[in-house]
Amino acid sequence: MVNIDALLNEWAYRCEKGYPDMDSPSDLRILKSVLKEQGITLPEFQEQVIVEQEEGPSKKELIDLINKVDLSPKALTRIIKVVKGTGFRTKTKDLLAKNGFTEKDFKSGDADIDRILNTVTNSEVDELFKYLETPKALSSFPSRGNLANQLGISSNLAKDLMGIEGTDEGGSNIGKIEIFLALVLSDVDNRKGGGDLNWNGVGNLEVKGAGGRAGQQGGRGNYVNGQNRIADEFVPQGDEREEFESNSENKLINYCLKNGFDYVSNNNGDIKKYINFTQKLLDETFFNKGLAKKYFNKAEDFKDLAVMRNKIFKLNIEAYAEKTNVDAFMFASAKTGEYAIINIDKVGEAIDQGIIRTTVDPKLGYSWHNPNPNINLGKK
Repeated sequence: MVNIDALLNEWAYRCEKGYPDMDSPSDLRILKSVLKEQGITLPEFQEQVIVEQEEGPSKKELIDLINKVDLSPKALTRIIKVVKGTGFRTKTKDLLAKNGFTEKDFKSGDADIDRILNTVTNSEVDELFKYLETPKALSSFPSRGNLANQLGISSNLAKDLMGIEGTDEGGSNIGKIEIFLALVLSDVDNRKGGGDLNWNGVGNLEVKGAGGRAGQQGGRGNYVNGQNRIADEFVPQGDEREEFESNSENKLINYCLKNGFDYVSNNNGDIKKYINFTQKLLDETFFNKGLAKKYFNKAEDFKDLAVMRNKIFKLNIEAYAEKTNVDAFMFASAKTGEYAIINIDKVGEAIDQGIIRTTVDPKLGYSWHNPNPNINLGKK
């Protein structure tokens, strides 16, 4: 009895792309070689036709082969996916191109496209194209929900498609969910510049997966040493300055700003000068967009550590959005499909409502050396 699972695995292993393409004469020649090694002969197999790369074996030959061997349900499932996927490859590639993903958009070109095609066509591809007869629009979604549920597709299809990621021609990551959204939504596609995706009628949509950041991770590039800068400007030389500079609390932005304010206030310093100075420090930390004065412009803004942390959170995201020309964010989990859509003018409300959150303590907040911490969805 022929072990069809072993046969299919061996065929796929020998194929250049790592999977068999029924339209590839080279892959069909490999199949013939594997069949021969297994002692399976097909008199009607047109070797010369294959060598000339004109057309492969007929459907009847494939059916005859299947009828000759004992196939397990698992093997039949794999064969069905190969056949369906092969039939949909051109259609899938056209769909990718229509939505802004061609070979030139990826660092590895054809290899990336083939990998995406392989993922799509080995999933529930017939379900995908059935759905695409009447695709949904992102503008019809509620601000929070589950992507698979909103689209009305199976969790298996959603999971496969949300797992696709890549690298664009400039070397930047195309994160999970981005390609998925461009494939399945009627009003979202890929584009150059600005945010990650174009949302028709809204503008640039940036997708942030679980743990995404509004900026680079800590340790990349230079950082603003606010602790020492405040000490140098407002605390005289001596023990007090050394204490301020060595205080571990002051590594955290909100603690440092509050401690600095308290020192200036308690020593009859120039509070207005201190506020202006910290505005410049914060703007330097968060992309120089001049937004710090929106949140730190009076004495009351330096009193409550938790409130200060939230203000810095808002400043981080809003300044990042202005820097990258983002009009709306989608924070989503590729693992669960849960998402939140937030227009840039609603970021502050979303933070206050706990729709998005950082993993750091509400009071401890951000640090000078890591001013762009991970962001996650909050609980509903």
